[in-house]
Amino acid sequence: MKDIIHHLFFPVSNAIMTVLMIISVIYWLFSALMGGLDGIGIDAQPDVDVDVDVDTNFDLQQNHVDIVHDKDPDIDEPTLSHESNLFIKLLHYMNVGQVPFMMVLTIFKFFTWAGSLLTTISPHIIKLGNWSIIILIPLAIVAIILTHYVTLPLGNFLKKTGYHGDESIDFIGREGLMQSSIDTDKHGIMQLVVDQDPIKIMVASWDGEPIQFGDRVYVIERSKTTNLYYVVKRM
Repeated sequence: MKDIIHHLFFPVSNAIMTVLMIISVIYWLFSALMGGLDGIGIDAQPDVDVDVDVDTNFDLQQNHVDIVHDKDPDIDEPTLSHESNLFIKLLHYMNVGQVPFMMVLTIFKFFTWAGSLLTTISPHIIKLGNWSIIILIPLAIVAIILTHYVTLPLGNFLKKTGYHGDESIDFIGREGLMQSSIDTDKHGIMQLVVDQDPIKIMVASWDGEPIQFGDRVYVIERSKTTNLYYVVKRM
């Protein structure tokens, strides 16, 4: 038993992945106790930042927002930065959206964790000590590929059982909490609760004003071309 525990937390690569897996297990146990195992969904779509002059009126009552706005039709939407584009494509590749985000993340972490445990059996890897963390890079790449193929049938199964991703949920007018900071040139993630289930969606600032991590915001519109949502900070 001591040998097993030692291997789970040594070397550093094993310790990191074991802690991350423990966090995932706690999350799923907590979700089960709370009566919801739908996981956290995230619509991963390219970030579309709109630089426009907006005249917007809001009637915020309960979970409803009335929006009146005028946009310059000649304004072009800037393209996504290379780094953000790669990240979004990576999420799509792992079928985030078809499968709840937290489920995909847990599968990815499991494959990386299992790979780390198997790889560090080798004495050559153990001798690396703290430098063993570098093996997580190739292991993560392999885990991404494995996650892609595992989530394909899982996504089909969930669809047959009635899960249609976040597209079937009307987020307009809902209030939530920012999980990252955003501004004119940066999109981020917002968490909101629908039917007692926490859900994360990709959002951008409607008027370009900076919104900080932890701010409460309202969803006021969804992009016509992507699953990106526009939000404003609650006053």
